[in-house]
Amino acid sequence: MTFLRKIIWPCYAVSLFLFLAVVLWGITGILGGGGHSYRIFSFYALIPGALFVIGSILGYKRAYLKWVFPVYGGLLARLTLRLALPGTGGWFPLISPILPFLFAAAGIVLGIVIGRIVQKISEDAKPGLKKALRVVIIVGSVIVLIHAVHAVTLDRSIQYKEVTFSSPRISPQLSGYRIGFIADTHFISDEKLQGIVDELNQRDLDMVVLGGDFSTDVVQMRRHIEILAQIEAGDGFFGVEGNHDTHRLLFSAMESQGMVPLSNEGVLVRENFFLAGVEDLWNRNPDISVATKDADADDFVLLIAHNPDITMKQDTTGVDLVLSGHTHGGQITFFGIWAPYLTLRSTISDYGQRFRTGWAESADGVPVLVSNGAGDYLPRVFARPQVIVLTLVHYS
Repeated sequence: MTFLRKIIWPCYAVSLFLFLAVVLWGITGILGGGGHSYRIFSFYALIPGALFVIGSILGYKRAYLKWVFPVYGGLLARLTLRLALPGTGGWFPLISPILPFLFAAAGIVLGIVIGRIVQKISEDAKPGLKKALRVVIIVGSVIVLIHAVHAVTLDRSIQYKEVTFSSPRISPQLSGYRIGFIADTHFISDEKLQGIVDELNQRDLDMVVLGGDFSTDVVQMRRHIEILAQIEAGDGFFGVEGNHDTHRLLFSAMESQGMVPLSNEGVLVRENFFLAGVEDLWNRNPDISVATKDADADDFVLLIAHNPDITMKQDTTGVDLVLSGHTHGGQITFFGIWAPYLTLRSTISDYGQRFRTGWAESADGVPVLVSNGAGDYLPRVFARPQVIVLTLVHYS
């Protein structure tokens, strides 16, 4: 036990180092992190916070009062302040590097207050209540630890999600058709993207669809398009823009690699298979009716729309299936079940958890498949990055 207590202080030192590294990362833009330091403050707090909790459970007296509550306070302060601060506007990037300091200060103050309140209750409480309070603290800490471990393990690796979609509108000749769907590749490294290419080249694809939101760095965006173009697909590549893309630059890069951008337009890929794509909901003027106007009544119509909200705002009755991204699986979720950000802040989606991930429906009841996206957008917690491999199947 003495040894275990001794390792707590190095944990404190590591936490300070991590905090300073995060601030430096945000201020200087090292590894492309400029302006995003506030996004991983909670990520920073989870890991050392979990270590402190372990130390307190193992017998480091009153450690939970000294550290657990400030850590929890930091998380609460981060969430509260982030929800209160608008995510747009020219001034916002200027203050984002100092947000970790703001979160830390608010977290420490809030944590001390919470700790004092709990300590006062604990001192005045009956033994049974004290025990219950300790159980609540330990259970809460274990939940935090589980999420931290998931965030640094599975949430850092790409899932290749095999999905089958069956419909009588899929012709027998099209049955077994395989589509690779890649969306939201923000901040992904060249090495990881090459790994996606290598993996998909083993999946026997007929077509690749790009769901928008590439790097905002034009040079990196073009390089990523070049890498993705190495995927082997008999019917080629098609794609749409996302809210982080400059469509002219993106479409030019796609066309230079033989890819087909879809901007409120569609194309007959094979007999009775019509693929349509719309402009981004936030940046331009998507129009599903225009994109699908050339489809015949007997065609199976697949619509690509970066933002799934469009399916609630426009008529989708002429569409059989929609592929979307944009929501990143909720980004930070509670056991992959609920994403606080989607509920508490409507700047990502107007429809809460509806389009967080996986299968949903449009306002007209058309199936919508939402990808978590493949990017390394930090932090991801129970929102694993993914590439979808969709197989179309005919049934009578």
